[in-house]
Amino acid sequence: MKGIFKRGISIIITATMIMSVLTGCGKGGAAKGSSDSKDENILQEASTQKKDYVFKSEDLVVEGLELSPEDFVSDISYIGDRIYCSIISGHSSYKYVSFDTEGGNLTSFTLPTENADFYKYESFISDGSGVACYYQKQNENDTAKQSIVSFDNKGNITQTYDCSKMLEEDDSFFVNSLIELENGTILAISDRGLETFSFDEGFKNVIEIGKPGVEYLSDYSQLLKSATDCVFVCSQVDNKFYVQIYDVEKGELSPNDTAELPGVEPGTLLFAGAGHDFYLSSEDAISCYDREPHKIVKLLDYLDSDLGIKNALDAVCALSYDEFITAIPDSAGGVSIKRLTKVPADQVKEKKILTLASTAVDNTISSAVTKFNQENDEYKINLVEYVEMTDEDWSVGMQKLDKDIVSGNIPDIMAFGTQPIEKYSDKGLFVDLKPYYEKDKDKIELLPNVLKAMTTGDKMYALIPDFTVGTVVTKKKFTDGKDVLTLKDCDDLIKAKNTSYEIAFGFATPEDILGLGLTCATTNYIDLENKKCNFDSDSFIELLEFANRFPKELNYQKYDSESEKWFRPDVALFEPLTISGFDYFRAHKQAIFGEDIAFIGFPNDEGQNESLIYPGSRIAISAKSPYPDAAWEFLKILLDDEFQNNKYFSFPSTKAGFEADAKSMLEQPYDDYTGEKLVWTIGDVTTEIKPLSQEEIDELTDYILSVDRTTIYDGEIATIILEEAAAYFAGQKSAEEVAKIIQSRTQIYVSENG
Repeated sequence: MKGIFKRGISIIITATMIMSVLTGCGKGGAAKGSSDSKDENILQEASTQKKDYVFKSEDLVVEGLELSPEDFVSDISYIGDRIYCSIISGHSSYKYVSFDTEGGNLTSFTLPTENADFYKYESFISDGSGVACYYQKQNENDTAKQSIVSFDNKGNITQTYDCSKMLEEDDSFFVNSLIELENGTILAISDRGLETFSFDEGFKNVIEIGKPGVEYLSDYSQLLKSATDCVFVCSQVDNKFYVQIYDVEKGELSPNDTAELPGVEPGTLLFAGAGHDFYLSSEDAISCYDREPHKIVKLLDYLDSDLGIKNALDAVCALSYDEFITAIPDSAGGVSIKRLTKVPADQVKEKKILTLASTAVDNTISSAVTKFNQENDEYKINLVEYVEMTDEDWSVGMQKLDKDIVSGNIPDIMAFGTQPIEKYSDKGLFVDLKPYYEKDKDKIELLPNVLKAMTTGDKMYALIPDFTVGTVVTKKKFTDGKDVLTLKDCDDLIKAKNTSYEIAFGFATPEDILGLGLTCATTNYIDLENKKCNFDSDSFIELLEFANRFPKELNYQKYDSESEKWFRPDVALFEPLTISGFDYFRAHKQAIFGEDIAFIGFPNDEGQNESLIYPGSRIAISAKSPYPDAAWEFLKILLDDEFQNNKYFSFPSTKAGFEADAKSMLEQPYDDYTGEKLVWTIGDVTTEIKPLSQEEIDELTDYILSVDRTTIYDGEIATIILEEAAAYFAGQKSAEEVAKIIQSRTQIYVSENG
């Protein structure tokens, strides 16, 4: 396995990271939608139970079909009167099953593969036969050889066409979409345009890309056949989606049947089914589309139906407009075939509504909401994602949430990132969770460091369900037994090893080092309780001077763009790192550094290890909520073993979850993809990853439990520091001058807003 701790993953010190830490971008994606098109009173809207788009989910039991955790259902289609599922098992087994709409009369076959071969664009017709693109590869790094194959309903390959024949005409020829119609017509999208295909005559280009009147057609357009074998060509141009009808008899795109699909976003899946021209699966709903009246109509809402789906369903078919068959991930890490059936609005059970608001809701929180809603007959939680209210950056959504909270328009539950929440809790806006925790701590005991990080005085205003730890890592032999190094220690080591500042911290600019120092050493410079700043101190000036030793621009090519390979030979010496699990420690010790490592926090003269807890989220309950007990029951779900034992990119916050995670490190690790023993290749060095010893687990556990601080910055302070420090890094002002300006500006801000 290649090293994955690339810049932007392991480094926590970029200027962008400063802003995300200080203003709390959370875990979500880019903002979308328009604030002008959204209801201003979004919480009032979310407080109402929605009943028009509710479907119930039931397991579709297919007799004879057992799906393992390794199985991935890549496609589901409804052809004739049968359902067809394409199932990828592991990395090289391609199985195809079909059954009737009640799950009976199962048939199955597996298409042959060798080495790293795979299939794509499978297309079935009603007798169970079909066509597919077949890609042959000796190993994962090879360029695939593409063929078109046909197969019968028992999985026998009946015909094969080698696409490399086309390279004589077009040296970049490839197929990117393929369908077969009931009459045997085979159509494809290639880099040339729309093609007809036969095994005897090969490909024939019928519509060329760039031809007048077909400006939307591209080599990434997709073909879709409807339930009536009408052929749609679906294209994306400048983030807009267009559909055109291909007239099979005339061999042309119908000029009067080109339509832009309004409001369709990238990542939306178009699929066929009975009842409408086609359907759309987006990240939050299933809708239908018909040419007349050229309108997209929402049918099913994932959240309203409590399906636990965060992204667009990529394996789904429509039996009708009110019944779908799909594959949905289950809590065990596998997948289940589900039947989704419309529930009439007057039959949807009435529940009391709680609102949960965030700048971005991650998969864990949304899954917990689904579990709560599915199991609770009295209450239902509706999610409100503020990033979806604006086309601006995510900070605008945060500002809107902040405005709502301050004005008293408060959600029942709030999920924050790393942004400061003290300004809310100090005003009594949050419920003290400590009495709730004390009552249930025999069932959900939290780690002591997490408990301390959650506690303000004798109260607990927000739950931290999971966390990572931000620190700086170096080889233990460089520390002389010390837990913390000073900036001078780092300077001396860099000079003694005759290495460059460009690579010493694993590719870092002045802004990176300044950001890391500020993130880890917040309390050295800001005292929110007394509303005082200390940016004109000698230690901050020293930090500025140390940061200025790093290059303004980075030459990645000089070091092969892979900083990890330079830690073993002592060229790179310090790695800023977000530790998200015992496996991160294992990989760094064994593969990246190759020897014992030490977690020193950011270098400083105070003698304090300035490592930090980064909460995965911080979840608070509004003091104005009429249902605080129900809200606490939701928070408890996040501390269940089901959620705590499935942390892949963070540490569990419960003692039981943390200990279970630690215990698993005593076992031999295997590659999830190949099933072989896990190996890491970094540069020219390949390391077989070994289990951790109990001594190593105890060492990391002691360190993690010693870290109990979180950052307290906010975005305005970050902006001030970055703006003013730029003048020093550009040589326009001295460090002392810049420090005084930063001190003045931040002191004014903290005095007014702290």
